[in-house]
Amino acid sequence: MAHLTVQALRQRVEAAIVSTGTFNRSALVWDSFGRDPSSFGHRSFAVGVPAGIWTERGRQKPSVGALVNTTISVRFARKMRIKDQRASYDDALADEHTLIKTVVGISRTDITGLVYVDTLRRDVIPDGEWYLGEMTFTAQHMLALE
Repeated sequence: MAHLTVQALRQRVEAAIVSTGTFNRSALVWDSFGRDPSSFGHRSFAVGVPAGIWTERGRQKPSVGALVNTTISVRFARKMRIKDQRASYDDALADEHTLIKTVVGISRTDITGLVYVDTLRRDVIPDGEWYLGEMTFTAQHMLALE
C-alpha cells in the first residue's frame, strides 16, 4: 500500500466537498472556524485533522511507515431564516447529510478504511442567525516515516 500524508488526506476531503458545488471553502483554518459569526458565510466549511493515532498493528519502520487512524473533522455554517427557523434547521440537517455522503464517498486510494464516526455539534448560535455543525470521520492509512 502506498503512503498517504495527513495533508493529502485533508486536501482530498476538502476538494470533494468543493466539487459538490454547494459549499464554499472558508479562508479560516479549521481551528478558527466558528469562533466569530462575522467570519463565515452561508454554507461555508473548514476541514481539519485534529488527531491521529498509531494502530499498533505491526512495527513502525521508516522504510515501511506506520498504519494510523487519522481523525477528520468537517465544520460548516448555514445562514438561518429568522422567520422560519424550523425549515432552516431541517435544511441544515440536509446539508449535514450531503457532507457525510461526500466525505464517505471520497477516493479510497491509499485508504484502508474510512468511516463516519459522529456529529459533535448541531448548534444554532444565540442570535439565531447561524447554524453550526461539525462531523467527524476516521481514515486508516499508511503514514510515511521518511
